[in-house]
Amino acid sequence: MKRTLFILILLSMTIVMGQGRRGGGSQMTWDESLNLTTEQMQQITALRESMQPGMQEIRQTTRSLEQELRLLNNSENPDADRIAELEAAIEANRTAAEALMGAHRTQIRSLLTPDQQLIFDQHEFGPREGRRGPRGPRGGNDDMGGGRRGHRPGRGNRP
Repeated sequence: MKRTLFILILLSMTIVMGQGRRGGGSQMTWDESLNLTTEQMQQITALRESMQPGMQEIRQTTRSLEQELRLLNNSENPDADRIAELEAAIEANRTAAEALMGAHRTQIRSLLTPDQQLIFDQHEFGPREGRRGPRGPRGGNDDMGGGRRGHRPGRGNRP
């Protein structure tokens, strides 16, 4: 009896481990779940390559603004007006990035057949409206401690 139980457990573990990291196919790639044609893949690749420079520029600018904001927040006398300007600029960059990604998804979706569009809309790479990551909305302003970047209550006279 113990031997049979041991063999069953070993067999179960072997099956589970054989499925690999993807959990037996629960996360499919583009061509697996959408069954894209070669032409569709080429068009999507071209769209991605044309979008990337703009997205890289937004990310680079955002990183520079965030670095300046961190330095300002850590200074002896932070300028509240400049902090507000930087926060607004960072938020504007995030909005621009989201708009660029939304347009990119719309362009990709337009290349798909109606059946592929249904699958696209049901998967993670579909529309992002109303979706939040595991840590809540990015950038804060929720009731979970988000909001003004770099603001640390209880740190003297700092805003």
